[in-house]
Amino acid sequence: MGSKYIGVCPDTVARLETQAAGRYRSAKEADKAVKTALHQITGAFMTPDELKRARRLLAGSDAEPEQALRETLRLHASTRERLPNIGAFYEALLGPLNARVVLDLACGLNPLYLGSIGYAVRGVDISGGCVSLINDWAAARGWDVSAECRDLLCDPPLPEADAALAMKLLPVLEQQQKGAAMKLLERIPAPVVAVTFPLKTLGGRSVGMESHYSDWFEAEARAGFDILRRETLFGELCYIVRRRAG
Repeated sequence: MGSKYIGVCPDTVARLETQAAGRYRSAKEADKAVKTALHQITGAFMTPDELKRARRLLAGSDAEPEQALRETLRLHASTRERLPNIGAFYEALLGPLNARVVLDLACGLNPLYLGSIGYAVRGVDISGGCVSLINDWAAARGWDVSAECRDLLCDPPLPEADAALAMKLLPVLEQQQKGAAMKLLERIPAPVVAVTFPLKTLGGRSVGMESHYSDWFEAEARAGFDILRRETLFGELCYIVRRRAG
């Protein structure tokens, strides 16, 4: 698979290789398809070189911890997009929920920011590099933050929390496996879940994504969830949902 994806969750690689083996005649075509899929779901968000730079920032963070953290968050595509308004974003999204422990699914580097503002966080991500960085940074700072390298499409056990985050995650799951998004949402062990959707592509294009995602999600969630809030926050379509009793 090459060194670029050596830190990816083994379950993810095995799942994609099994799928590709059934679709392509040659091993070369299958390998190319797996690498393309891995780029789409993890490689496009943070490169190995960016992870190395984040490690260097961690090593020198004692002198200027806030600046080192901010520069590290800038290295991951998701947190980079939120960074200009990150404090206001999380205050609006999580503040009204009064949550102490947050479960962050496909977390990227989000737990680092949440830990820095006092949340206890349990993260899950397929990037072993991100997971390792989160755990080492949290240990160095004494935060109640930890992360695990798990594939959400392989139904791993999830830790309980006061609230969960599924940020820009459901479309990624649904693209890989139809029906997977709501299946995951139904088994999250938290009373409320914050679900967000992008309003622009990674390249910055707006192509009617708000209406597309809102129509799809509200139709899918109607059967089993109450939508407590729907709002647009700094370029993300955000929902707070609660599983309906029974």
